[in-house]
Amino acid sequence: MLKIFVIDADAARRTQIGRVLTERDAHAEPFESVDEFAQYAPADGLILVHDRDDVIDGLMAHVERTSCLPVIAYSDDPNRVTIVRAMQAGVASYLSLPLAAEELMTEYRQIAAELPARIEKRRRAAEARAQLEKLSRREHEILVCMLDHGTSKAIARHLGISPRTVEAHRANLMTRLDVASTNEAIRIAVEGDALSMIGSASSD
Repeated sequence: MLKIFVIDADAARRTQIGRVLTERDAHAEPFESVDEFAQYAPADGLILVHDRDDVIDGLMAHVERTSCLPVIAYSDDPNRVTIVRAMQAGVASYLSLPLAAEELMTEYRQIAAELPARIEKRRRAAEARAQLEKLSRREHEILVCMLDHGTSKAIARHLGISPRTVEAHRANLMTRLDVASTNEAIRIAVEGDALSMIGSASSD
């Protein structure tokens, strides 16, 4: 039986949604807030969340840290801007109230088919970030520059250092990443989102 975690501040709406889901043999677990839901660590299921204020941003931050559970948002008469914002935050789908159980289950079946690929992508990203954390700040900077500038001479010009220094850092970062080619290093940079990590790299 599918577990659906319903996050909604409105108790009456949570109850109504629970009744609708029960008709489709789904088990609904209600939560008043993201903070309440965050006390649990479900391994599977679907998150159904009422879109209000900044609840989606907080929920997606939690999901990103703890699980790969798909999220479907819902609200009264959502507009295109609202839906796009939610999808950009990581929501898998968006529905309008009142919720129809069959529509929800159809959306879930489509999401579930893509879930293994999402889990694998998350696993590779986590591994890549762990590798990137081995780099010094300068090595991390060189790696990021490899994405945009390519050659050691171009990187040297961009950073105002010598090509020989760039080559030394490139050799060191390749060793720390345990890769044999520039393409492998760039793959790790992309999968681990090296650009977003540049400020947290070590200073050695």
